[in-house]
Amino acid sequence: MKKRNNSKAGFSLVEVSVALGVVVFCLVTILGVLAVGVNSTHVSTAQTAATNILTAVASDIEATPNITPAYIVGSTAYAKGTVAETSALYGIVLPIGGTGTASAVQTVYIAEDGTKAASAAGALYQLNVWVRASSTTQQETFARLVISWPATVSYTSAQGYVENIVAINRT
Repeated sequence: MKKRNNSKAGFSLVEVSVALGVVVFCLVTILGVLAVGVNSTHVSTAQTAATNILTAVASDIEATPNITPAYIVGSTAYAKGTVAETSALYGIVLPIGGTGTASAVQTVYIAEDGTKAASAAGALYQLNVWVRASSTTQQETFARLVISWPATVSYTSAQGYVENIVAINRT
């Protein structure tokens, strides 16, 4: 007859519990860091897209010429650029040059692909534009551009925003 060994091999319940506790602690830490990384990536992607859209808007405004020719009505002569012009892509109204006037805040909704959207419902971004014409020359125009997301809330309480100030020589 064989003699049985009374020693029992294996782990105790305490050892298994401690090992599981260490593994759970490590997994929770890794998942927390992963969540922060995913959120940072999302914010970075939205901010990069918004910056690209701001570049497109600035280019659209810069490409809007003072196309109003010089003309005379009755005894009053009007210089080039005495009528407000509208940008081609985003429909931003640029005020009359040489008057020092500022336009009211213009709100444009931007879709995910960077095109102008009809309303906030179909938009991802909200663009707010403040434009001021120079008081001394016909050509200088200054624009403050703020793009925020999501489009359904005001830029003052938005999840994120990007701002740019553009000085344009509209000759």
